[in-house]
Amino acid sequence: MKKRIYAIIKVIIFLFLLLICLDMVYNITKRKYAYQKTADFFNQKENFDVLFFGSSHMFVSIYPMELWNKYGIISYNMGSRSATPAVSYYNLLLACKEKKPKMIVLDTYMILHNRKTSFNNSTDSMHATFDPYPLSYSKYLAIRDLCGEEKILDNIMEYLFNFSIYHARWNNLSQEDFKYINKYEKGAEYKINVAETDEMIAFDSVDIFDKEETVNMKYLRKIIEYCQANRIEVLVTCNPYIPSYDEIAVSKYVQTICNEYNINYINFLNMDIVDYDIDFFDKNQHLNVSGARKVTDYLGRYIMENYDILDQRENKNYSFWNEDYNHYIDMKISSLRKNKQSLNNYLMLLYGEKDIKFEIKLSSKKEIQEGSTFQRLLANLENNYQIDDTAFEDNQDKTIKITIYDNRVGKEIETVWF
Repeated sequence: MKKRIYAIIKVIIFLFLLLICLDMVYNITKRKYAYQKTADFFNQKENFDVLFFGSSHMFVSIYPMELWNKYGIISYNMGSRSATPAVSYYNLLLACKEKKPKMIVLDTYMILHNRKTSFNNSTDSMHATFDPYPLSYSKYLAIRDLCGEEKILDNIMEYLFNFSIYHARWNNLSQEDFKYINKYEKGAEYKINVAETDEMIAFDSVDIFDKEETVNMKYLRKIIEYCQANRIEVLVTCNPYIPSYDEIAVSKYVQTICNEYNINYINFLNMDIVDYDIDFFDKNQHLNVSGARKVTDYLGRYIMENYDILDQRENKNYSFWNEDYNHYIDMKISSLRKNKQSLNNYLMLLYGEKDIKFEIKLSSKKEIQEGSTFQRLLANLENNYQIDDTAFEDNQDKTIKITIYDNRVGKEIETVWF
């Protein structure tokens, strides 16, 4: 009898150690992007007043930390790569099981598509959206609907028990797999580059969409109806990018849907909020930091003026956001240091800065050509520069001197020369 008990104990200990080892292997091999992006959402015990949903067009366009600093809005950017409105619908359902927002903001990029998942990288998009959520029946329903009944068992194993695919990632592991990195962006993402874009089609020259509603239009309706049934305010947006003719037509039709439900809609395609010559990270799709700060500021004012969202900066329950914002400033400084080899990126990153003071001096030898990217970036900073040849006496081969200071302590961070 004692031998049998001893054998059972050994088996239990073995299984316990095996589970610990499997958990360690899983935590090392799983893709960290989605978990790091949503870590502060799951770790925060306090509620979020506003949640943002959509594709990458959302998470590169809205910065929750800057909404906090200027407006006291407690928010999180739940936007996910290549997420259609159908994917955002289930992202919303799962997020609302974790937190109870007063309001959501939904970007409608990809609403023209007539399938539930994106055409490209749908697997990566699905993992980026759903991996961080715990196993639940709601998550199963999401996978079953989005993936369909075909190969349902394979999809359940991949998306609900994803150790089955991550355990083979050993050859793709990087330093990030062993070290947790918090960028304090609350789900947003900095995109640092200044790209040329195509010419925008005249908004008024496009007729409104007049065909049968797409699958994703129906999911937009489902999102609105879910929120209204649960007393969650909804604001719909079409964030800035260079759209096709059909995409402009659809953006106009979204207004019709919003009117039916008596909710607000901001179509940035018909507004002069961003500068299409200097505010994009890539050719036609994603905003860089300058463009995102402009959209973030506009949206912050709009929310505070039109919705019952409180300024929480004096609420002691959220005082830890001040510490997080302090780390966020450090991240901004780090971004500048990493981009001091690129004049365009450096100037772009300085737009809207209040935490980092800057001083720009130009040599009289530096030509400022009207309409050039350089001229537009200076204008973006309200031409806050001086012509001062004395600053270049020891660096006569340079024509641009930029000094930045940490406003928290009034200390110089660095001086860069171009």
